[in-house]
This record gives sequence, structure tokens and C-alpha cells, in this order.
Amino acid sequence: MKLLIKLLAGLFALLILAAVTLLIVIDPNDYKEEIQAQVKKSINRELLIKGDLGWTFFPQLGFSSGEIVLNNLDGFNREHLAKIDNAAVGLAVLPLFKGEIQIAEVTVNGLLLNLITNKDGTSNLDNMFPEKTDLALEQTDQQADAEKSGVFDASKLQLAGLTIKNAQIEVQDLQAGSTTKVNIDHILLGKFVPGEATDLAVATKLLVAEMDGHLDLQTKLIIAPDFSTVQLNDLKLESEFSGADLPNGKLSSSIRSDIAYDLASSTAKLSDFIVQLDEINLTGDLSVQATDKTKVRFALQGNTWDLSPYMAKPSEKAAEKTDGSAQQTAPPAEQEPDLSFLHDLDVKGTLAIAGIKADDLKIGEIKTNITISQGKAQIKPLSAQLYEGLLTLNAQLADAKGSNSYQIDSQLKDIKIYPLLVDAAGIDLLSGTTAFNFSASGKGLTASKIKSGLVGEGDFTLLDGELYGINIPQELRALKAKLSGQPAPTEEDIKKTDFASLTGQFNISKGIVNNNKLLMLSPVMRLDGAGLADILQESLNYKLSVTPLSKSDAETELQDLRGLTIPLLITGPFTQPKFALDTEGALKEQLKAKADAELQKQKQKLQEKKQQLEEKSQEKIKEKSKELEEKLKNKLGDLFG
Repeated sequence: MKLLIKLLAGLFALLILAAVTLLIVIDPNDYKEEIQAQVKKSINRELLIKGDLGWTFFPQLGFSSGEIVLNNLDGFNREHLAKIDNAAVGLAVLPLFKGEIQIAEVTVNGLLLNLITNKDGTSNLDNMFPEKTDLALEQTDQQADAEKSGVFDASKLQLAGLTIKNAQIEVQDLQAGSTTKVNIDHILLGKFVPGEATDLAVATKLLVAEMDGHLDLQTKLIIAPDFSTVQLNDLKLESEFSGADLPNGKLSSSIRSDIAYDLASSTAKLSDFIVQLDEINLTGDLSVQATDKTKVRFALQGNTWDLSPYMAKPSEKAAEKTDGSAQQTAPPAEQEPDLSFLHDLDVKGTLAIAGIKADDLKIGEIKTNITISQGKAQIKPLSAQLYEGLLTLNAQLADAKGSNSYQIDSQLKDIKIYPLLVDAAGIDLLSGTTAFNFSASGKGLTASKIKSGLVGEGDFTLLDGELYGINIPQELRALKAKLSGQPAPTEEDIKKTDFASLTGQFNISKGIVNNNKLLMLSPVMRLDGAGLADILQESLNYKLSVTPLSKSDAETELQDLRGLTIPLLITGPFTQPKFALDTEGALKEQLKAKADAELQKQKQKLQEKKQQLEEKSQEKIKEKSKELEEKLKNKLGDLFG
């Protein structure tokens, strides 16, 4: 036993002597130039080790550095690609003899990383790794075989901890004119052993455009012993952004999920997925596979989303009336969205949302199937509870070599049209329960292209409703009173015309809705005609005719106006249309028609009387002729008798 103790003591003394000899004899700074040259050869970038390299002995054998810089190639607006103020790493010696690598805590301080894309599309990460020659590939294979059968087993790698502090990442995209800065307060990783859970925490500060943000990540990290899978269990990502352009100047969000990533299949699965944006949340399961096409599958459910705080509001300056001194600025040029990314996606999933509120517009439960395949995105079908009725929609969006196209097929059933028009567009023109069918297609997804390029057709039926802005029965009663010499009836406070049904057909082309058939029926009148709605100018131009009616089995107050046809013009903007019911003109036309009819009648009577006189005159002539003829015969008889 004493011999064993002496042997162990001698071995320990030998190790200490070797470590001290290493620290005294070998100066790592002697290898600076060799390290820098090897990095230059390997990644085509210049590495500068500005600070001193040194050994650490307590509590474990380790290595420390001063400032290390990795420079960019020429042509970029930042000198450094990466920079580290200082770093340190320790290594346990005894486990090395058992083929195990136990690394003490790794610390990195002052990491700076600049990621730049120039206007010509070149990146400072391009050409970092030279193409592998056959010899290099052979050496790589030999190295891989050595790792598989060598002394050190990667599955036995252990790390006491990782600490990264005061890191900064700047991402510049000069093509898009955007810059994002990420300041990382800390990245903390607990004790790492393959196959076991370890705590991971990240705290960052972001500066994006004119917004400041904070992100905090906490999760349990598990990496399989064979490094084939990575798991992030109980992941919690909290974020908060502030900025003048954000709703109420502040935006908070959180993500919670269990994430599993399979390196062999490049598949990430998010289970028990919960994302929350202020009061908006979305839950479900999601998987993403990065292959030739990004494959996404999902089944998601959301609560009632109030989008009102996130809707664009007109600025106070835009709301002010401009005077002569105010300078008018041209609206920003419209840009067709690039949908080429659709060709790289394979998406299929279901989405259910309890409801949506956007300003005054309110939508009930929404259910839809979403697919993206072969450059086409489809919603088929989408159903939504809408103002006591149902909206059904099938829609398709496609990219064809940069030419965007779309198709829409929609139906509305049993929807209360008045609150929908008021809440959606501020138009109080019609009420009633509607059935509506509409199919259309077009090319171009800018606002102006959609308005001018939409081509489609549809029909509608509106039951038990009102037309606001004019009281046609009131106008007819006033006309009757005028004809009969009675006082005009008292005007009603609300100008509206009740109807039993309103039906129509229409087509859309070049920004014009041609309502080529419109018919309104009520117990006291009939309204029909046609009209145009200009989508580009947002204006109406309808020419209609109003005909008073009366029931065949009952007397009505409009009975004596039967046969009168009154022109009705509806013109002006969608939000404030003007109604012109020409009762005076209709009356004049009717009186003129009656006068013309009476004149024609008198002419007919005169013609008939003339004809009668002519007939009587002809009869008298015949009678006189006959009498003369008889007298002549008698005289001739007497003469020759």
C-alpha cells in the first residue's frame, strides 16, 4: 500500500513538474506568426493576435489571450470582420488519459462581429473557405476516420460552462439600405455533457431602424451524444421593442415551445408552440424542414385578435388642411412585391382564429386551409362568421416569372349589409340581409393595379332593407298632394326608402363596376335601371326609374299615380352620394303625354266626324243623283210615249 501511495505521489509530482516545465519553457507567443499564417491559408482572411497569449494554471491548465482581430478583405466599410478583446479556456489534464475532453469554463469578452452585404451583392463572408482539392478531401476523410477510431470520444466531451459577455453584432445590407445592431449582454451556458440537459440563457439588445429592443432567452439545451439532434426544451423567448412608429410606442412578445432539430433530415419540430404579441396569441404545432424547398406543416389556433392598435393611422400633418404655403409631396411610388420565394416553399396547414377586430370592422370565427406549392399560394376554403352571416372564400396567388396573378371566388350569405358597410368603409347607403356571389381574377398586386386590373362578375340579392339618402314614398306623397291641391306631408327625420327586395347583376373591368341590371321592389313602387361605380375615382353614376304601384286588391294612397315613371339619378362619391328624383320633370312629361294623348284623341274625333260628314255628303249626292235620274227617265218617257 505504501508503495502504491509513493507511485501515485511520484506520478502527481511528475505531472506538476511537466506542467511547470510547459509554462516556463514554452511561450505560446512564439507561435503567433505561425497561427496567423495558418488562418490566412485556411479562410483567406488576415488574423492579427495583438494581445499576449499566456498559460493559466489555477484551477486548471488553460490558455488565455489578449485582443484578437480578423480583418475583412478590401472593399468593405468596416475594417474588422470579427474582434475579441480577450478570451480564456481551461482543460482538465487527467481525463485526457482516459480519452475524455473536459473543458473548464470558456470565457469570451468583447466579441465584435460585422456582417456586410455590399450594393453589388458581395458579402464579407464570401470565399472564406477554399475549394477542397482531392488531396484535401482525402485528408479530411482520414481525419474523420481518425476521429471515429481515435483516442478521444466526442460523445465524452464535457464543458464546465460558457460565458460570452459584451458582444456586438452588426448586420448591414447595403442593397436594401438596412442596418441591424445586436448588443449581447451575455450568453451563459451551464455544464454541458452530451445527452444531458443544460441551462442556456441569452440576453440581447437590438437596434433596428429607429426601434430599440430587448430579447431574453431561457431554455434547456440537450445535444445527443452522437450530435445528431438538438433539443431546446421549455424555451422561453421574451422581447420588448420601443419606438415612435410602434403602436403606443411599445410592443411586447413572447414565444414558448419545445423545439427538436434533427441534423440528418434538417427538420425542426415545434410542439406546444405558443407565440404572444401583446394580447394576441397563436398556439399549436409546427414543423420546418430545410431541403431543396422549405417544407412547412402546421396546425395553429388563435384567440380573438384586436388589430386596431397596429393599423396605420394618418399623421397629424396629413390630417391638417394644407394652405398655399404647404408643400405637397408626391405619394411614394408603388412597387410590385417579389413573389419568387413562393417557388422555394412547400407549405400545408390549418389555421383557426376565434375572431378579428380591425378598427370598427368585426369578424367572427375564421377557419382556413393554407397551401403553398409550385409558386402558388392558396386559401381553400376560408370561412368566416361575418355580421350574423357567413363569408366563404377561395383565393389563389401566383408568381409567374415576376408576373403576379390572383383569383378570387367568394360568397356572402345572410349577412347584415348595413353594419358591414359602415364598419368596413364608412358607407351608410344600404341595409338588409344579403346574398352575394363574386368571382374575379387579375394581375398585379399594387393598389392601383388591383383597382384597374380586376376582371370579374357577380350578382346579389338584398332582402327587407332600406336605401338611405332618399325617401321615395315621401317624394311621391308630396307629388300627390301637389296634384290634389293638398298641403305637403310632414317630412320624416330619416331619409330612407324601404324595400322588399333589391337584386342586381354586375361585371368589373378596367376599374369600372357595371351594374347592368338593378331592380328594387316594394309594395308601393318599383325601381329599376342600371349604373356605373368607378373604383378608381370612388364615385357612382346611376340612372334609374321609379314607378309607383298599387295592389290589385286594395286601395293605396299612390293609386292615382299609376303609370307615372320618375327618373332617379344617383351620383357622387361612395361615402356621400347625391340623389335626384325628378318628380317635376316626370309630372311635366306625364302632363305633356296626357295633353298629347288628348290632342290625339280630339284629332281622332275630328277625323271621325269629318269622315262621317263626308260619308253623309256622299249619301246625299247619291240620293240627289238618283232623284234626278228618276225625273229624267220620267220626262223622257212622257216625251216618247
